[in-house]
Amino acid sequence: MRVLGMVAGLLAGLVVAGPANAQQARDWRTAAVKTPSGAYQIGNPKAKVTLVEYVSYTCPHCGHFEEESKAPLHDGLVRNGQVRVEVRSFVRDPLDLASALLARCGGAARFARQHALIFANQKALLDKAVAFQGQPDAFKGATTLEARLRRMAAGSGLAALMQRSGLSAQQVDRCLVDPAARQELIALTESMQGRIQATPSFEIDGNLLAANSWPEVEPPLREALQR
Repeated sequence: MRVLGMVAGLLAGLVVAGPANAQQARDWRTAAVKTPSGAYQIGNPKAKVTLVEYVSYTCPHCGHFEEESKAPLHDGLVRNGQVRVEVRSFVRDPLDLASALLARCGGAARFARQHALIFANQKALLDKAVAFQGQPDAFKGATTLEARLRRMAAGSGLAALMQRSGLSAQQVDRCLVDPAARQELIALTESMQGRIQATPSFEIDGNLLAANSWPEVEPPLREALQR
């Protein structure tokens, strides 16, 4: 009876510990929600700290930050639920607009993956976009913004990249020419005018940081986690 009691106690302990361990093990990197302003938040909604990133998909410094911060920030602090990242897109040019539209294509369930995928392939996309735009007939006959976005997405390899991520050609096309999504991105960009001077820019607890690299952002982020 005593042995059975000990076994029962151990089993009870396992039952109690199970849900807590499962909660701790959750990977928050793909959890995303859209804010009323049109930004996307990636991570645990109950995270202690939210890091706001003002980014452009064609900004090389933004790409460098994403590369530098991936392991400590996304694979560490976001994954374990301590930090949530809010991505606010600042649109600078046609490829940037096409990228932002396609990062959002499919909604919150796909955003984190597609956002990361575009930045992971940023250099190749930019190189192809420059070569494409150098062709004399690159935009021949493309008289509307929608037509130019389609050409840019195809010529830069962005459309093909998004199809490899799981979007259909029809989804890509619909998202590129979605007027509501385009206007939302324009409004989001306009809301940043006068607040930030360049991309990337960062904010913690409503305070803009004088920083544009991961080594500069990490110390105040860690400090905020200790408060």
